[in-house]
Amino acid sequence: MKNNMVKQLLESTDLLVGISELSKVTGVSPRQIRYWEQKGYIRSTGEKNGNRTFELPMVIRVEIIKHFLDEGYTLTASVKKAQERQENIHRAKLLLREIVKGMQKIDERYTVIHLDNFTNKEGFYLIRDNETNQVTYQMFGEDTEITTELLAKEFEL
Repeated sequence: MKNNMVKQLLESTDLLVGISELSKVTGVSPRQIRYWEQKGYIRSTGEKNGNRTFELPMVIRVEIIKHFLDEGYTLTASVKKAQERQENIHRAKLLLREIVKGMQKIDERYTVIHLDNFTNKEGFYLIRDNETNQVTYQMFGEDTEITTELLAKEFEL
């Protein structure tokens, strides 16, 4: 139930920010934002009162474009790279929605993501040691209890 609410919130068009808020959040001037909109790189909602408002995907797009501009890309290249990145994020989100079975934190040290819907019967786990920032993956049988001791052995290798 809670996951559905978060999903609806992230996909909602009710999350709107004005141009001044967008500028503050991203560090892109309102003038640049209006120029990018004029060029068709971003779009605002058609507010009746004339104020520009932007949905969450456009806020993210502005942030990504600025990131590539800061790295030295041209505006055209930055827009293209931002579009590609957003498409990749969307594809990854769809895939993860299908295969993430669960996520847990073990003793505040380990973050474990259980992936499922694979053809084999074992569970595939992505594991991050939050103390060392190491990441690994492991396959465990369905009946395996994931403990701190088990994970510590995995990171000793």
